[in-house]
Formats: sequence, structure tokens, C-alpha cells
Amino acid sequence: MREPQIGYYVHHHGAGHGVRAARIAEALNVPVTLIGSQLPDELPAGVQRLTLPADTSPGMTVESFDVMHYVPLGVDGVRERMAMLAQWFVEHWPCLLVVDVSVEIALFARLCSVPVVYVRQHGARNDAAHRLAYESASALLAPYPEVMEALDTPQWLRDKTGYSGWLSRFSGARSASAEPGRVLIITGQGGTGLSTGLIEAVARHCPEWQFRVAGGLEPGATLPNLHWLGRVPDPRESMLSAEIVIGSASDSLVSEAASLGCRYIAVAEDRPFDEQRQQARRLNELNVAIGLEDGWPTAPQWSALLGAAQALGPERWQAWADAASADRAARFIESTLAGAIKSPDVEC
Repeated sequence: MREPQIGYYVHHHGAGHGVRAARIAEALNVPVTLIGSQLPDELPAGVQRLTLPADTSPGMTVESFDVMHYVPLGVDGVRERMAMLAQWFVEHWPCLLVVDVSVEIALFARLCSVPVVYVRQHGARNDAAHRLAYESASALLAPYPEVMEALDTPQWLRDKTGYSGWLSRFSGARSASAEPGRVLIITGQGGTGLSTGLIEAVARHCPEWQFRVAGGLEPGATLPNLHWLGRVPDPRESMLSAEIVIGSASDSLVSEAASLGCRYIAVAEDRPFDEQRQQARRLNELNVAIGLEDGWPTAPQWSALLGAAQALGPERWQAWADAASADRAARFIESTLAGAIKSPDVEC
């Protein structure tokens, strides 16, 4: 009797997919393999990895269709990664694939007769490709609280979705207190519209605030109230010691800010399907953070924004990123596996 397995496909764009996958994998009670072309360097104990080749090549022809987002022609890596996935399915059956995220990977798994849990993202994802992925998946997982669901989400989509709450690597962690007047600006790995020049201008316009900048931006001028921290692999202490934290409206940064009870300004970066704009809008509607749908504000606007952020009550949203979020996601995946694999020779 073969033990059921879980594969977890991790998209390579942005660090949030890998962080989320590692947290869920650690909470699973069945063998799990993380699959992707850019997996986290360190995985939880017992979690296996399957490293796939990149799905790009110089001079490739990229096409898209109504029911597929990314189907380039003539890319060896695409053929190789699909062959590796099919072989993994054969060797690890009975299994389920969690897909975070790729319409094409989800459809390939389904064509291989493998059940899928598709990880949802915010944004206007009512296109034919997303609908096909959602309909063909055995279940959908939303890595955010149900209250963050867009108001116009169809009922059938809600009914098929398990809501974990925000998944944060910092859940339940508190070991510092905020310092009045300190602002932490975080830039992630998915690309940003923020510039070094804008940060310098903000520091000059707001001399009463102390700014610290974490991330990959090139350091700018040295000012009395501006400090460049560079890349900070674990920004927990920096976030907790800041009166206000500013970053993108990505799931990863929003969840971390919520779990630590930060007063947060969420700036929508330019992402497909307006996913961050929708999240910023919902945060504003719920009055738990300040969401900026139109990108980074000009320097003269920051003083009023920081003043408004001081009035936020961070305890209102901290409960939405509780320590049980990863466990809820793991139990939902396991129950989907048990329900999807119906064989007299398999116990799930």
C-alpha cells in the first residue's frame, strides 16, 4: 500500500510563493515535495525538493490564448519540466499537486489525472484561463482571510475555496516595541516603482520622521533622518520597532505586517490582473491599513499619510494572520487529497 504524496509547485516570481509553500509544507502530515525552478535555499526538515529547469530561452516565441497565459514555442526547458512533472506523478501516485501558481501546470496535472489544489490570488481573474484552472481544480486555497475576498467574487468560487487566513512566517512573534517617529520602508523582490530619489525627497519633506529602508534599492544620500539597511533576510525586529511600516500590497508583506500588528501603508505595485490594487482597495474598505491603489505617492503627500497611519488600530487585523493559518491550509489540502483519491487500495 503506497502512502499518498503531495507535490507543491512554487512559482519563481517573487519570494512570497516560496515562503508560503515552506510554511504549509512544514504543517503537512503526509510526505511533500516542493517543485519549481527557484525554490527556497532552506526547506523544513523532511521536505523534499524537485528543481525544474527554467521555462525561458533566448529568442523564444511567446504566445498566449484565451485559455492559457504562457505557452512559449521552442523552449527545451518547458518540455523537460513537463516530463519531470509527469515522471514525478507516476513515481509518487497516489498524489495531489498544490499549484502556487500557474494555469498551465494546473491543467497539465489534471490532464495527467492528478487532483489539484489551486492557490488563488487577488485581482480581476475572471478570464477564461483562470476560470478553466479554477473549474478543473479539485479545490481552491485562498492564503488570506475570507473577509479580504473581493465583494464581487462569485458564490461558486467562494464555495470551492478554503480560507487559511494570512500565512506569515512571523505569526505570533512579538519581541520589540515600536519607537515613535520611526518609519520602515520595505521593498520586496518582485519589482517596485519606488526610487532612491523619491525616498530622499520624502526624508527632506518629513524631517520629523526617522526613515529606515530595507530591500534591494541602491543606497542614496546620507541624511540625518534616513538610514539604508540593505537587504534584511529577517525584517521582524525592524518591523516591530517601527511606528509605521510601508511596503507593497503583496500577500507576503501584508500578511507579515498583519501578524506583527504593524500600522501599515500598503502601496499597490504594478502586477498582473491588478492583484495588488484590489488588495489595497479591500484594506481601505475594511479600515485596517492604508491602501494606495495608484502607486507610490509624491514626497509632499507623505506627511499627511503618515499622520493618518498613526490613527490605525493594528489589533483589528492581527487576528487574521494567526499562528494556525498554516495548519488550516495543510488540513484543507489533506482533506482534499483524501476526498479526491478514491481507490480501494489507498488509505488517505
